Amino acid sequence: MALDIVTIGLACSDVLLKPMVRELFDRDAITLDSIMSHSGGDAVNTAIDCQKMGLEAGVVCKVGTDTFANPIWANLKDAGVNTQGVVEDPSVATSVSIVCIEPDGQRHFAVNQEANNSLCYEDVDVDFIKNSGAKILQYGSAVSCPKMDEGIGKLFAECQEAGMLTSCDMSCADDMVEAMKILEPMFQHLDIFLPSMYEVTALTGRQTCEEIEEFFRPYGLKMMAIKLGGDGCFVTDFKKHRYIRTFENAPVIDTTGCGDSFVAGFLTGVIKGWDVEECAVYGNAVGSCNCQKIGANTGVRSFEETMQFIRENIEYVPEDLRGRFVK
Repeated sequence: MALDIVTIGLACSDVLLKPMVRELFDRDAITLDSIMSHSGGDAVNTAIDCQKMGLEAGVVCKVGTDTFANPIWANLKDAGVNTQGVVEDPSVATSVSIVCIEPDGQRHFAVNQEANNSLCYEDVDVDFIKNSGAKILQYGSAVSCPKMDEGIGKLFAECQEAGMLTSCDMSCADDMVEAMKILEPMFQHLDIFLPSMYEVTALTGRQTCEEIEEFFRPYGLKMMAIKLGGDGCFVTDFKKHRYIRTFENAPVIDTTGCGDSFVAGFLTGVIKGWDVEECAVYGNAVGSCNCQKIGANTGVRSFEETMQFIRENIEYVPEDLRGRFVK
């Protein structure tokens, strides 16, 4: 079966703890309402999210052969994600993320990134990606997969040559100036950029969305959406730009994976041929649904359920964009 999207990058075994209190280290023990074990990582999250919304997704990532890999394999299998591109390496430990969730849904991470740190261009089955039929290759983890950063420009060039769109989300590194130098070849072959405001401000040194838009204009990107958390997003196709508010009435239980779910929703719209602003509305909705449950993607709903959520909260959608969602 042909795929719609292939994601590449981080894969983690998440252990989620809630509600975590800041006084933890002043106590001998605390009692938690919830301890969950689940898969995580940008590439895995986005692939599962896309699959839940009715797309056919594949993932390229690296895991070890230890027990921490089990939730990753299980959740990918349960979601129906194509795992042909997953590299199993007995010489590395599967990456693990301990997610401490505060009562208001904000989260803090303690991580071991051994497998993710070792993922590199040589691990990638390029023929699998190019022959998958996918419309988009999504790199979920720029600056979080340091060895992959060095080869992602080459991979993007090969995928563009094969007729695919290239897309990227990112994280933050200690030295973002150096990160920008390393990622320069990637930006030369990037179609869609989906960073958070914090990340892209650190990367570019620019302070406003409009300044960031101008920074990336010379690279020839087709579209960019800057995630603004509870304020929604800034979206541009470099012809027009706009701020799109989010669904402010959604109760925030856990923000883990919400950036990834926005990416999955936005790219779902791209694959369906929607206008960039409609993609932003749908991405906001997917993230708003996801934050209502604990876990990186447990709150993500099917495509039709998400559309119903938008219809039920249509007052948060700009009037000129409502036609896509009320039909």
